[in-house]
Amino acid sequence: MELNKTESIPLHYQLTTTLRDAIRDGVWNLGDVFPTDKDLMVQYGVSSTTVRRSVGQLVQEGLLDRKAGKGTFVKNKPVEETLGLLTGFFEEMAIRGFSPSADLINLCPIEVTAKELERVPELGIFNKQKLFLIEKVQKLNNEPIAYLQSYWPYEYGSRMAASDLTETGLYAIAAKELGLVLTKAEQTIGAGIAHKKVAQYLGVRTGFPILTMNRIGYCGEQPVELSLNSYRADRYKYKVLLQQNTGRNIEGLFFS
Repeated sequence: MELNKTESIPLHYQLTTTLRDAIRDGVWNLGDVFPTDKDLMVQYGVSSTTVRRSVGQLVQEGLLDRKAGKGTFVKNKPVEETLGLLTGFFEEMAIRGFSPSADLINLCPIEVTAKELERVPELGIFNKQKLFLIEKVQKLNNEPIAYLQSYWPYEYGSRMAASDLTETGLYAIAAKELGLVLTKAEQTIGAGIAHKKVAQYLGVRTGFPILTMNRIGYCGEQPVELSLNSYRADRYKYKVLLQQNTGRNIEGLFFS
């Protein structure tokens, strides 16, 4: 695609859009060497400044990776999750044709003490003194995507821990092994930065931008899971379909 140099739209914006679309359309595969700045200058007839600005933007978006002395490489496209469906990471990725996996970090009982409630106030929803924590790193193509802390009532979590949690999603195990099907959830999405522990699990630097997603899952009116998730912001994004109010009672997002 040629750039239109007579339009008022800046060339760096046109070039960024053109290259972004080409990456998402699969012109280059994951890990392919991206054209050099000089090649792009010749191909599109633009200056080195325009090329550097466009490529820099794509690096910032997580579509490209510049490696000093080696060149620029195509990275994985961000995984997109559509809000509105009650699915776990494994289920969502399977719907999209991916093969997810996980590394287990910790499986342990949790005593709901005053100190623990101060650290994670949401644990109070269970009204129980003993819970079970499932802690793991979710992966795609063996690349870490999300760090998960999933709390369940002890009688559920301890039984789920006997299953293979590296190749099967928690919701699928809960349904198959316990007959426990989540019927609704309350979910809060936010932004943050990775502290040392999260950064280590996600394979990023401390202070790297992350998406946070906290969810309380219910079976009927009974809360059965609290999940605290940290996603790499360069590898995961949420998509929301908005429709005009048709008179139905629709709950929205509230910001504070």
